[in-house]
Amino acid sequence: MNKYKYLIIICFFVFSFSISKVYANILDLPLLGKTIYLDAGHGGKDAGAIVNNLKEKDINLIIVKKLEKELNSKGAVVYLTRNDDYDLASTTVGRKRSDLYNRAKLINNSNSDIYISIHLNSTTSSKWRGLQVFYSSVNKENKVIGEVFYNTFKNNLSNVRELKKENSYYMYRNIKIPGVLIEAGFISNPSDNYILRSDDYQNTLVNNIVNGVISYFNKWKS
Repeated sequence: MNKYKYLIIICFFVFSFSISKVYANILDLPLLGKTIYLDAGHGGKDAGAIVNNLKEKDINLIIVKKLEKELNSKGAVVYLTRNDDYDLASTTVGRKRSDLYNRAKLINNSNSDIYISIHLNSTTSSKWRGLQVFYSSVNKENKVIGEVFYNTFKNNLSNVRELKKENSYYMYRNIKIPGVLIEAGFISNPSDNYILRSDDYQNTLVNNIVNGVISYFNKWKS
């Protein structure tokens, strides 16, 4: 009889250990079951803004690929509108509109939980600088996501500009899935231009975006 008691006790501890290990693994994967679409702006013939030989399309893609890796490590399924140097245009006439239309179509057809579009800002004045989050009012969740990202950035990064509603951008007003546009900095500003090339800044930005995504889904659960 004692032999069976010991066997039951051993089985209980093994089961408890296995459950604890599974639970710990789940805690390490806070985005398990979530699908995220990442959009690296511009690409191919469309370089975006270019200042001091720095091309917007290149930085957008670098940030998106780093973001993909980090989101995957947290359990998310991640899709990219592009994973190399090309655009998504399917016509030569009205190429830019075609590119934006196809990006929006991909994201809408994906049934993703959220999308994040990465761009860089540029103006004729070199004094403007800082990261900024834009959202459209086409989906009520866009503002919520924008606020979560803004608060995350504000608490951890310098030169974060105010969250802004923007309904004039063709692509974002045609995306039904919730998400935001993140302008990672002003390529036209010397300081931003410098840090945008830096692994440290890119990694810090990516970590903050990932933390923002996690915070949003935790908020959504509650």
